[in-house]
Amino acid sequence: MNRSPSAIPTAPTVAREPYDDDGPRWVVAQAEAEMVERYGELDDGELGLTAAMFDPPNGAFLVARRGDADGPPLGGVGVRAIHPGMGQIRRLWVEPGSRGHGVARALMAGIEGAARELGLTDLRLGTGDRQPEAVALYESTGWERVLVGKDGRPVPPRHIWFVKQLGPKP
Repeated sequence: MNRSPSAIPTAPTVAREPYDDDGPRWVVAQAEAEMVERYGELDDGELGLTAAMFDPPNGAFLVARRGDADGPPLGGVGVRAIHPGMGQIRRLWVEPGSRGHGVARALMAGIEGAARELGLTDLRLGTGDRQPEAVALYESTGWERVLVGKDGRPVPPRHIWFVKQLGPKP
């Protein structure tokens, strides 16, 4: 699927889509291909995402599109419940030609709202040391970097973990 943007709107359309639909599947395939390109492989923790993880009541997947809901995907992101009140952000990805235009920020704001609607107040996410643009985004949007896991051991090499406490619904 060739999806190069000709122009990025000021504000993309961001909406929930079922994980098994074409938009989310395309976004996840692109995200995974880019991770393989950057890291050489996907580790076991990156495999096996399913619709049951990202469809209500367990989660949500958002897709940003140019124009209306029928426009081509510019990117996407999912959240899934991993414990009561705790969610994990997965597969934030934005088409390279659309980066730097606020698409990722719109997706993250939207997924935080979707997480609140699911009753999630404590969010987690992971990225890697070869994704400096992701690290910069998370740091600039109020995510706190985690240096030590719950077990007291340092975060593994190449991994970068973040947490965020969500406030009440606006």
